[in-house]
Amino acid sequence: MTDTLVFIVKFVLQAASLVFLLRFLLQAVRADAYNPITEAIVKLSWPVLRYLRYVLPTWRNLDFAAFGMAWGINALLLVIIASHRDLPFSALVVIGDTLRATVSLAIGVFLVAIFATIVMSWIAPGTRSPATSLIHDVAEPLLAPARKLIPPIGGTLDLSPMLTVLVLLVIQGPVLSAVLPYQIWHHV
Repeated sequence: MTDTLVFIVKFVLQAASLVFLLRFLLQAVRADAYNPITEAIVKLSWPVLRYLRYVLPTWRNLDFAAFGMAWGINALLLVIIASHRDLPFSALVVIGDTLRATVSLAIGVFLVAIFATIVMSWIAPGTRSPATSLIHDVAEPLLAPARKLIPPIGGTLDLSPMLTVLVLLVIQGPVLSAVLPYQIWHHV
């Protein structure tokens, strides 16, 4: 395969993985199901998940089929790239690397939502749109516990996002590295 074709395949697979991971996260944080963006993600992912749920059922608000599909797409991507670059790999390496990549992507989604919440609070506080509502739905379950630890200073300055971002970065970096060290994915 040419490098251009690998780039296109990588882009398409990463976008598909993100759709399924967003489906998992939106259901996990109990985002508004009637939000147009949420509805679009549900419609995009439903044709595959409808069958996969027979094998990986939903439990409470955790859609294991959506997470499994995101992980599976990342595994396929890793195998394609490793094969293209003649990198040695085994089933255990693929499982570990793709699990770490999928969890890291989920943490990245939360980080983006928190940073977007911060920026929106400076630029356009109180603005309501489907995108801002969805970003708030994703960020708030992580920010609320941090606000209990660090209440707003003077009633206006909220430092809880700093604590939340710090915790997420520690989980994404040193904790994931200790539990699931990358063996191939950093070559991708």
